[in-house]
Amino acid sequence: MQNRSLIWLAVWLAVLEAVTLFAINVVGYAVRNGSFVLPERYVLAGLFLCALYLICGSNQGSYAFHRSDIERIHAMQSLRCWIGTMVIFIVALFAFKISEDFSRFWLVEMVVGGSVGLVAVRTLALAWVRKVRRNGWFSASIAVLGSPRLVKEETLAMVAGRGGATRLVGGFVGDGLGNDYFQEVPLFGSEESLHRIIAAGRVDDVLLCYEPGHEKAFRAALARLREQPVNIRLQLPGYLAGVPVLGIDRIAGETGIILADVPIGGWSSVQKRFVDIVLGSVMIVALAPVMLAIALAVLLTMGRPIFFRQRRFGFNNDEFTMLKFRTMRNGGTESADAGTLKQATRDDPRVTALGRILRRTSLDELPQLLNVLGGSMSLVGPRPHAVAHNRQYAGIIDGYLGRHRVKPGITGWAQVNGLRGETDTVEKMRRRVELDLFYIENWSLGFDLKILALTVIEVGTGRSAY
Repeated sequence: MQNRSLIWLAVWLAVLEAVTLFAINVVGYAVRNGSFVLPERYVLAGLFLCALYLICGSNQGSYAFHRSDIERIHAMQSLRCWIGTMVIFIVALFAFKISEDFSRFWLVEMVVGGSVGLVAVRTLALAWVRKVRRNGWFSASIAVLGSPRLVKEETLAMVAGRGGATRLVGGFVGDGLGNDYFQEVPLFGSEESLHRIIAAGRVDDVLLCYEPGHEKAFRAALARLREQPVNIRLQLPGYLAGVPVLGIDRIAGETGIILADVPIGGWSSVQKRFVDIVLGSVMIVALAPVMLAIALAVLLTMGRPIFFRQRRFGFNNDEFTMLKFRTMRNGGTESADAGTLKQATRDDPRVTALGRILRRTSLDELPQLLNVLGGSMSLVGPRPHAVAHNRQYAGIIDGYLGRHRVKPGITGWAQVNGLRGETDTVEKMRRRVELDLFYIENWSLGFDLKILALTVIEVGTGRSAY
């Protein structure tokens, strides 16, 4: 069974990583002291670090491989576990007042050397897995069981599209004869032959494909299969093809397929709001002198108003007033909420000299920190578009309004990926929407912090901002 090979892969990877870490422990001590004979405290420390790292990795699912994602031997995951392990170890040294027993050089060498060693091990392991999968290793053996028409369609589709991740055993039906083959794969094997193959340990997964009206046959097949050591999956209706399925849940006692969840709800929304308030407040205090200087410069060069206010769509498609420092001459923004809104372009005559500097450095966006504290925006999220643009693109880009499932942000995943500023083509806007939806579906506090850090780099380049 493939489960055994996955278990052995996890065991050998864990052993190899532990040996690598202990070897780095020995080398680090030898470089500093000129001897490969370790004192007892360094031996115990090395064993403790190996054990703590393996526990951390196990808790983080670092060794929980599945055939469908066997190549997810993430180097970054092991790196995070190792850094966490060393932090815990160093804190423990100071807590128990034994930090003087260990060389500072050795500690630095363990942090750096361990990081490099673990990344190297994982990279080599991934390269090996990719190579052996071409020969069928770690491939899931799949059988299809159900109604004749659906079994034939699914089997032919799998034969046409199968890769190294799966090995198709064949298609099976209740009264199959087993005499119809395609590329050496049986299309209508009997159900009894399937059970014999399962008993021989040659099947990992069974996909059930039954048409409406075949409930009795489905229940009988399911009852028998659940007595055998295989994974059982049910084919979704054809109209769900291409629709992301997140799992199964019960609603009012009825079983339902999860197609979408509130992306940032519950405790996650509390965390995000807390970060917005804390970081937003810190940024306003730190940048207050800059904001006052910009306000004075706008007043002296362009007069009133200092702020540009524009209605934009936010969370749940609700409109709010977004603030910016004014960068255009009077009259340059009169159509801001009209259906003929024109975005700023390169060398736009409406933009003043000061406005170009503010736009290129994104300093004109600083007043939106007030929107963040007020709750209508977040530090990170899809950039809010003007009402006119929402109405224009909602009708031509699928999923466009899905951006409003979370609060809009001062910066976002699309902006740090080069889509900052004008979107002069539908394709650019479509790409921006794709990146925004990716952010929504993969949100985490760490993702937010990464985007904030990348924003500093993106602003420094001044790309696409005018």
